[in-house]
Amino acid sequence: MGTAAEDSRFIHIPGSLNFRDFGGYITEDGRRIRRGYLFRSGMLTDIPASATAKFAGLDIGVICDMRSHDEVALYPTPDSAAFDCQIHVPISPGTSQSLRASMEQMQNTATERVQFMREVTREIAREHVAAYALVLRALVETERGFLIHCMAGKDRTGFGAAVIKLILGVSKPLVMEDYLLTNQASDLITRTRSRMKDQGHSIDESTLKIMTGVEQDYLEAAMDEIDQYFGGLNGYLEAAEITQQDISHLKSRLLEQSP
Repeated sequence: MGTAAEDSRFIHIPGSLNFRDFGGYITEDGRRIRRGYLFRSGMLTDIPASATAKFAGLDIGVICDMRSHDEVALYPTPDSAAFDCQIHVPISPGTSQSLRASMEQMQNTATERVQFMREVTREIAREHVAAYALVLRALVETERGFLIHCMAGKDRTGFGAAVIKLILGVSKPLVMEDYLLTNQASDLITRTRSRMKDQGHSIDESTLKIMTGVEQDYLEAAMDEIDQYFGGLNGYLEAAEITQQDISHLKSRLLEQSP
């Protein structure tokens, strides 16, 4: 299991969503990812001005916003100085758009919706290497904290965080452990339910669980896609133009000896 209490990974900033530190994991060579440098979350829209100082205290040097242009327009990031370091790397998987539409119209069974989510993660891995190349380059180039986020902080963000941990040498079981922590993000369920209600959508609990949760199969589907289309992680990183020098730099900066 992980090296830190699961609830300690959630960072409680008012208005944030599924906000976590994904450092602290032990790598396969016995080192540990430093805490306080790698963060993941959902949208930052609802962080109030009163919480800006707490967010700024994380000393984040780059924010990678992976939401689509439409999502950013509907739910803009706060415009205070603490958020000025963001770069927009939009991903809008076609299957996820179809998924949202079909779920809202209640046209599919729960089993079919889960299958859609597998296809979403496959598409994210297969079709968007150029976007993740920008995210990884931003991580390489910052010397401060790093935040990757999307709307819920689970699919686009979950895949990106998984790739980063694999680069740093974390085992696949621990990568999966971090991925599945989204299912403990109670704020994600309550806020999504509220947002859907505000938009006039009636949503049952089984659909809500699929919209806000993750399953092991989802990330495994993405990893299978990397193996099939890129020949594994090394091939994926080569396609993303991440060099061995970049990887060495990241390990030097982000890993410490485990006590």
